[in-house]
Amino acid sequence: MKYAYWQPVTNSWLRHVEDEASLSLLCVKETAHMAERNGFDAVFLPDTYLYQGKNADQKLDFWETASAVAEATNKLHIMAAVRPSIDQPVEAAKQAMTIDQISNSRFSLAVVSFLREEEQKREAGDIAGTEEFYLQTEEFFEVLRGVWAAGSYTYDGLYYQVQHIDYLPAANKKEISPLYAGGESDYLRQTIAETCDAYVMKGGTVQETASMVADMQIRREAAGKQPFTEFGMTAYVICRETEEEAYQEWERITGVDYEAYVTEEELAQKSIISDDAVAARGLRPNLVGTPMQIAQRILAYEHAGVSLLLLQFSPQLREMERFANDVIPLVEEMRENSI
Repeated sequence: MKYAYWQPVTNSWLRHVEDEASLSLLCVKETAHMAERNGFDAVFLPDTYLYQGKNADQKLDFWETASAVAEATNKLHIMAAVRPSIDQPVEAAKQAMTIDQISNSRFSLAVVSFLREEEQKREAGDIAGTEEFYLQTEEFFEVLRGVWAAGSYTYDGLYYQVQHIDYLPAANKKEISPLYAGGESDYLRQTIAETCDAYVMKGGTVQETASMVADMQIRREAAGKQPFTEFGMTAYVICRETEEEAYQEWERITGVDYEAYVTEEELAQKSIISDDAVAARGLRPNLVGTPMQIAQRILAYEHAGVSLLLLQFSPQLREMERFANDVIPLVEEMRENSI
């Protein structure tokens, strides 16, 4: 299992309560240094459009933050999320090439096709809006790879027009890989299976995740492609010495009464009520409890096919250090003992 941490680029980390986060490039660099020393493999930079709640106007420059992490670290891989319906593929491709050079090839893009507006359209049955979103996503992938290809690039599509783009000499050009992507609709999963290298998921139960992984593996094989290099999943971590302390924090950030749920299974089934408390359904995997409980659940997700956890923490530094010291070594120990 590999471990990435979400690096907030706005002050709106938790959606219902204050998250005690500091927002500055200095803090970002300090966090990256700590992560690199303590066993984290990557940092995930979510796009600023993910945050629609409090303090949404307080944000770091997205690409400047990625560059700062690249310059401040030696081993940490950097994943940056972009959205086809908001970001421009030519600019994303150009920035990616620049940061890939700064980081000595430690940079990847994550094209994330989850967007609340489009989700709401699908729920409302707005087929025209949905089809437009899908076609735009396909063109986004095509332009990204076109700009990264050798030689001058021109593209005339429905949503993007590119005229003779050539940012780097052909000898220095390269495709930025792996190209991660996330999306849950049938159409998007098929597009990702045919065009990308790795698949990232919102938080889900072990059963939900195993089903998604199996589906994507089948689609990948049917497309005649090599297996995905990675399956990633978002999860929010609440690690405490006792289960009671952990769920007191869960109650604080969700506003939900944990005592109302009798069993862990019932809690998992009803976890949808807390899905909006953090980004990307981070609480649904239920990485909440003691180090032992969390380690056991991580191994269950590993068995389900997840190879990269995109972890959310608050307060950031303190909880990342706790996870690195108390959970990561325990996962390794438990895996070895089970062999």
